[in-house]
Formats: sequence, structure tokens, C-alpha cells
Amino acid sequence: MRNRSVKDDIRDYWSHRAETYDQSPGHGLMAAREAAAWLALIRRHLGPGEGHLALDLGCGTGAMSLLMRQAGLAVTGLDFAGPMLERARRKAQEAGARLGFIAADAENTLEPDNRYDVIIARNLLWTLPAPQAALGDWFRILKPGGRLLVIDGDHARQSLIERALPRLDRLLGRMQDSHSLVTPAQWRDHGRIMAQLPFGAGLQARDAADLIGGAGFTDLRHENLRAMHSRRWPLWSRARLAALGQHRFAVSGRKPGPGQ
Repeated sequence: MRNRSVKDDIRDYWSHRAETYDQSPGHGLMAAREAAAWLALIRRHLGPGEGHLALDLGCGTGAMSLLMRQAGLAVTGLDFAGPMLERARRKAQEAGARLGFIAADAENTLEPDNRYDVIIARNLLWTLPAPQAALGDWFRILKPGGRLLVIDGDHARQSLIERALPRLDRLLGRMQDSHSLVTPAQWRDHGRIMAQLPFGAGLQARDAADLIGGAGFTDLRHENLRAMHSRRWPLWSRARLAALGQHRFAVSGRKPGPGQ
């Protein structure tokens, strides 16, 4: 029996999560108002999209890929979890969207040098065993002058609000709903994987910026997404209260062009 790597465990974990992933809080996109906010974010960081070749790294079930297409980008989604890609392809077909999808490793894409105008990595960086190597590969496959947008957050450390919510649930006699779609076995797998990752204890915006700058990107732009992230849920809902305490961010950078 061959030795398993943490990457094998990661692939299996996300493959098993594919069936219910879009139903989990914060993952399934998107009401019209929220979609408009995400499109505005994409354009602020990446500029006009018309005709630009774009890569959606760790595309999962394709929610961000579909948004990128709405922004006018020619999109390829990349993921190494087969069941996630199956759902992404089905969603693209149902939406009548022309999207390409490839099965590959986000840390070593094997894509040609200088291929893409823009790259987006949403909720990916914190899951990677070798994030610095991944950033080097993403730098390589971007065209000179191209931009990378990382959208992520601290998915490990709980805020004071999140820590208080279970007590509030007990006082109100209500069910805790934030992770009800993740089985106990999946939580155990998740914990074992996180213990082996560089950012298993939490990813902050400054961590992402250091990685992006260290890979050679310049013109870094930062944005706090906490308010935008929280607006997807009704006012005073449990999920919105939790989101108000969570660290969510966007960091983008540009690959220098000739002479820069």
C-alpha cells in the first residue's frame, strides 16, 4: 500500500464535500445584489475583463468561474477534485456559459508560461501545503502586466462573536447551523489536514500580502471584505452575526512588465 500524502487527503476531503458544498454558509453564490458586489470587486482589482484570458484556481463547483464570465473574462476553471469539477461543468452547462475546466494541481498547474491575463484564487491559499511554491507558479503563468487576485480569510481562528454564539444558541434553544452539512468524520479529517498546513492555524491578510509580494508581484492592493461577506445573510441572522466577526480580505498584485 502506497504512502498517502497530505495532498491526497486534501483531494479526498474536498471531493467528499462536493455534494453539499454550495449549501454551506459562505460558499454558494449568489443573490443578484451580492453578485453585483463581487463583480465590482473583480473589476476594481483586475480592471475591464473583455477578451482577457482568466484562470480560476481551485474553482470548486464553479461559482466564481461563472461570475468571472459575467465580467467578460474568457475563463478556465482549475481544480484537482473530480467531483467538484463535475458540478462546475454541470452548472456552466445549465447557465449556458462557455467555460473551460481542467483537472490539475493548483500548486503546480503545468500551464504554459505567460498564458493568462488575470488569475483569481478564492478560498484556496489557506488550504495549500506549499503556498510559496504555488505563488511562484502563478507568477510564471501570468503574462507580464497581468494581475493576481487572492480572496480568502482566516478560517481557523474564531472571533469573540463566533465564540459567543453557541452560548446564545443554548439560551435561545435553537440549533447551531453554521456547519451542519459537515459530518463528524469530515471534521476529524479536516482537523488532521489543518494540523499539517502552514496556515492551518489561520491566514491573515498580511500573510497573503507577504506571500504575494515575496513571489515578485508589485502594486499590491488590499481590501477588507468583512462587510461584503456579512451582507449575504438577513439582518440579525446567526450567520450574519458570525460573519461580522470574521476576517475576510482581498489582496491583489501585478506581475511586472518589461522594464518594470
